[in-house]
Amino acid sequence: MKPVLVSIICIGLALGAIPPDTPQTSQRSTWFPCVMTRYSTPLKLGCVLGISKNYLQGRQQFHGPFFQLEPGFGGGKINVGYRAGAYSFIPLFNIGLSASLLQTWANPLGDIEPNQTYAGLELSGALYVLGLNSGVFYHISGDDNQHDWIITLGVGAGF
Repeated sequence: MKPVLVSIICIGLALGAIPPDTPQTSQRSTWFPCVMTRYSTPLKLGCVLGISKNYLQGRQQFHGPFFQLEPGFGGGKINVGYRAGAYSFIPLFNIGLSASLLQTWANPLGDIEPNQTYAGLELSGALYVLGLNSGVFYHISGDDNQHDWIITLGVGAGF
């Protein structure tokens, strides 16, 4: 599990180091926190804590890398990805794709066993304070041989 976690962290650092396309005018950037309460499969109720580096563009648009931790009652997840969207004072909407590592514990939702590790891709989006996510994950460790692949879905509120 440690090599996978290190790989995901390295991908996140690499994404953060990639300079955005530089137009003729200079581009501003800002760090923005992410806090959300989310109910998702198989994690159940949890919270999302993260940060994104938003490169601000004209017409109130942004893009940039993000990193999130998502502990829940049925497991936890780490997301490292890239997103784009529109903002005013706060983000109005965004959509992003992340590499994710998911670990189950306690009593995960559905028939997924505890103490399983999955790696996958997750698509997430938000409209004002409402967030949605969906992902596909491959089983990489644990003794649950019935779930080589799982699909996750979630809904939450936050910014």
